[in-house]
Amino acid sequence: MPTNPTVFVIDDDPAARESIGMLIRSLGLQVETYASAEQYLQSFDASRPGCVVTDMRMLGLSGLELQEQLVEMGERIPVILISAHANMQIAVKAMRNGAITFLEKPCQQQEIIDAVNEAIALDARWRQESKESAEAKENYEKLNAGERDVMKLMMIGKANKVIANRLDVSLRTVEARRHNVFKKMNVDNIPDLTRLAMKIDELRAEIEMNTDAGDETEEE
Repeated sequence: MPTNPTVFVIDDDPAARESIGMLIRSLGLQVETYASAEQYLQSFDASRPGCVVTDMRMLGLSGLELQEQLVEMGERIPVILISAHANMQIAVKAMRNGAITFLEKPCQQQEIIDAVNEAIALDARWRQESKESAEAKENYEKLNAGERDVMKLMMIGKANKVIANRLDVSLRTVEARRHNVFKKMNVDNIPDLTRLAMKIDELRAEIEMNTDAGDETEEE
């Protein structure tokens, strides 16, 4: 999988495209330029880290339409939108769709540099979060049904004796399952276990529901 970030510059104006490309290359970053959003989408590869710098108004798909299409595809890549025609309504829509910034032409070089650095850092963070979520899900799949039951009760603060009563198993069984949960999830404390669980969709909803409900108090 590629590790070096690439800045994908999309603009139907060759001069603007080359100018931004040269600026970003001066930072030591890899750049690929495209004359249209359609051309970029044809070569799009979600495994490639980086960000998109795109003009808002172009022939064919606009920068905003490109962003919306990426969202519809379920792809997450930071997008920097540039426009010579500032429009607050469009800017707000773009930001709601996940654009990290909206720059107005003529842009200052430092504005572009700052936006690109922010976007690349954000993409790296998103990819790390995605990796952690995948690993958490993979580890969770290693747990058997009994271990999952114990894990869910551990995360809402139930003591071993309460868990044993709730599941109608021995205290020793709970302790063994608890040990296996920590080992298979590759953590050694409840806060880290809960943090990982919040990255798993099916568990996050259950944790939040139990937290909101305040889970009933039991005799310990």
